[in-house]
Amino acid sequence: MAARYASDVETIRALHSRSQDLRSIGSDEDEWYRGFDDIARIWEKHAGEATYAGHELVRLEAFERGEVGWAAGEVTVALPAGESFLQRFTLVLALEGGTWRVVQTHYSLPVPNEQVLGYELTTTLSDMLRSIERESADSVARNIASGTETVMFTDIKDSTEISQRLGDDGWSPLVRSHFETLGRIVEAEGGRVVKTLGDGGMYVFGSARAGLRAAVRIQQAVSASQDDTGISVRIGVHSGDVLHTEGDYLGSMVNKAARITAAADGGEIMVSNVAAELAGTSVLEFGDPITAELKGLKGTHQLMPLHWQHSRET
Repeated sequence: MAARYASDVETIRALHSRSQDLRSIGSDEDEWYRGFDDIARIWEKHAGEATYAGHELVRLEAFERGEVGWAAGEVTVALPAGESFLQRFTLVLALEGGTWRVVQTHYSLPVPNEQVLGYELTTTLSDMLRSIERESADSVARNIASGTETVMFTDIKDSTEISQRLGDDGWSPLVRSHFETLGRIVEAEGGRVVKTLGDGGMYVFGSARAGLRAAVRIQQAVSASQDDTGISVRIGVHSGDVLHTEGDYLGSMVNKAARITAAADGGEIMVSNVAAELAGTSVLEFGDPITAELKGLKGTHQLMPLHWQHSRET
């Protein structure tokens, strides 16, 4: 990146493969270049046209497997007029004579999905329910039903860091095994797996006690395997009336359950006061109530931390 934004063409040439299979893809719709000779001429042309006041690398991830490597990152680029912009890049590298050389580059400018598609896409567990907030009653009225349920969300804490440390070969089977374990526990407690997304899951139960019993068993299972997996999980549980259609669950109650999960830390179960009251305290031990603001929800909300280490089987 330093060579690129310093217009150091000779260094850029030395870092790239001389193959005619070299590809370089830029942000502009016409920037799709093929072969070292043609791309080198483009570098020289750009060096005389583009000027930068500076740059700062803000994110970089790099991996290798055998004789192939790849990297992805973001850089903030400053322009002489004082403005700046964020640029993303990916690099594919191959070993040539014992030296890593770039065989493909791809630069892009982050643009909101809504600007291109006309609507947003789900990106993280905490955003899983944004689409629910935008659903109108008219769009779901034809196939909708309602009822009282207990909703539980789970989320692996620091999943990005763990996945980077383990790589795809280590992370994928770990997550698959994790969700298989959670699914067995949920189904054993009479619950249903609604969906899993990346590092989080959504589950529904017919009673608050069953949901909290499953949450306790999940934390116990995760804790027992933590030395091997390094995983910790945060869990949020809420009870109330939901709307459900075609296997999915909608409504403000579901949204609140997701926000409660975001308020928990790794190894914690955070429960709404409604779910706690429905479940009872005869075999469940709760901590002192917490008053919290939940993102996107008005006012403050009373949450109950469930001390799963001290809770007896029900």
